[in-house]
Amino acid sequence: MKKNKLKTFISLLFLGMMIFSSCEDDDRILVDLDEIELTDSVIQLNVDEVQKIVVSPSPDNASENLMWTSSDEQVAKIQFTENGLVAGVKGISLGSAILTVKNQNGSITETIEVNVIIKIETIELEEEPNVDPSTTKYNVLFTPEDATITEVTWASSDPGIISVDQNGNVTAVSPGVAIITVTSMQGGKIASVELVASGNPPILGLQYCSVEGTGSYNTDTVTTSGANLNIDHAASQPANNYGFYENEILEIAAEGSFTLALTQSNNWSKSKVYIDWNGDKDFEDAGELVIEFGLDDQLNNGPFSQDVNIPAEAKVGNTIMRIITSDAWVTPGLCGVVPNQTVKDFPVTIGGIAYCTISGTGSYNAETITTTGADMNLDHADGQPSGNYKYYASETLTVTRGASFDLSLIQSNNWSKSKVFIDWNANGDFEDTGELVIEFGADNQLNDGPFSQTVNVPADAAVETVRMRILTLDAWGGHGLCGEVANQTTKDFKVNIQ
Repeated sequence: MKKNKLKTFISLLFLGMMIFSSCEDDDRILVDLDEIELTDSVIQLNVDEVQKIVVSPSPDNASENLMWTSSDEQVAKIQFTENGLVAGVKGISLGSAILTVKNQNGSITETIEVNVIIKIETIELEEEPNVDPSTTKYNVLFTPEDATITEVTWASSDPGIISVDQNGNVTAVSPGVAIITVTSMQGGKIASVELVASGNPPILGLQYCSVEGTGSYNTDTVTTSGANLNIDHAASQPANNYGFYENEILEIAAEGSFTLALTQSNNWSKSKVYIDWNGDKDFEDAGELVIEFGLDDQLNNGPFSQDVNIPAEAKVGNTIMRIITSDAWVTPGLCGVVPNQTVKDFPVTIGGIAYCTISGTGSYNAETITTTGADMNLDHADGQPSGNYKYYASETLTVTRGASFDLSLIQSNNWSKSKVFIDWNANGDFEDTGELVIEFGADNQLNDGPFSQTVNVPADAAVETVRMRILTLDAWGGHGLCGEVANQTTKDFKVNIQ
């Protein structure tokens, strides 16, 4: 009798537990799904890219599993789901498809558009200059070039200084500095350029200051010799004591020299000759006062003549030579209205190959660089240069096309490595095939040296004067060929290819 009562009690207890558990399950299942919310309404994918889609159910404790379908699985395909609340979609081929998510009975649905495209990786600006110096135009270059969506927006940091329209047309408005920025609609990629406006009326870029004078002072003749194209100037005093002789052009070779001769209109004058070597539209930098003919506070009879050496750092391109003839008892001026002086400006073209500037940081140096077997060899030994860069224009390596030479190098420490570049095709950079001619040392290890290697001069190298650029850098870091590069020192040398 007791056993039967015990069995009955256990049976009732078990039945109660099942009923309680069943009620719990029914409560969970009975929480209805009211709404499906998606994080995005449109997504963009590359081919083979997988992107996650997150669903926010309402109420958030709804327990129904959700189901996903694609209108075109040849374009976009569901790769995985987690109860439908998180789904992964993969781009299969270029095109568009609609993804649909719904609850189990199909009473609640939501859709998302998927566009499989070629996405933009980077953008950069390319200038298309106009004849009008107050305007220019920039075009956007896309990487990859066949990006699907190429719409962009333009903006200026200060439209009151430099404005830009939505076609990339830029206009100088007033003197100052502004940044022009373009942003891609797809991907939000950004490129920008800082521009300067100057003058009245304003132009884009810097311009030389205006200057006038008074009094009877004149450079009667200015002649040059030894340049690629010489000046043979003879003219009386210009109106307002200033003249720009745009058709009398002095053409000089980078790192070359020429002779300048001058006669003044009277002997109570003195003359100063300036050349804007760095092209920054002034004559105030070191070395830009190239000649002083005559002395202060005395008569200076002339005629005068002096050699001018073009500095190695002179910027290749067009610039100006400004000649001031003034009273020997006064201080001349470069800008504005200056009493007792006359100014004459002449165009100057500096020929040669323009190489990008570079500087660095850190304790890295190629202490010795020597060559053997060349027509003219290097025997270089120097400490770390100021700013971690120097162009040794007077140390020249002369080589013959199709020949070879040996280059040896010692570094200042063994945590460095060195790379040697030569601009074989004379295009002003070191990025063409074969222009990285030597790598001394390996990445991510100590490199003791000394190092030596044979360099073969390409048979098709340009017959030109180019540069050899030697980088000595941290063996645990990357290198740079332009700009400011951390943990690197750069030395440039002249290379004559014959």
